[in-house]
Amino acid sequence: MSSLEKRILVLGTGFVSGPVVEYLTRNEHVHVTAVSAMKQEADRLASANPRTTPVLLDVQRSQNDLDKLIKEHDVVVSLLPYSLHPDVAALCIKHHRHLVTTSYVSPKMKALHDE
Repeated sequence: MSSLEKRILVLGTGFVSGPVVEYLTRNEHVHVTAVSAMKQEADRLASANPRTTPVLLDVQRSQNDLDKLIKEHDVVVSLLPYSLHPDVAALCIKHHRHLVTTSYVSPKMKALHDE
């Protein structure tokens, strides 16, 4: 991977993730890491899209691994259930990473705003 590439971490491999990863990988300077608790889903996304690496990870049970992944990427796209976004956001804040989610701002997310 060249230093010009952007590394994007996509958390979740549900229905929305396919079009998101396909769109992101249209740019030849983007590499996507697709994270899922279901190996088959992560592998499916990686096999259908260039420059996509599958990672098997249960983000609720492996906070240390999630922390490391977030640190290694430029941008995090969370397609996880909204209740998990505050934990992901806190790690993004810790590592000064941009975060994109598909949910409305919950009170827990709003509380992180100033950070």
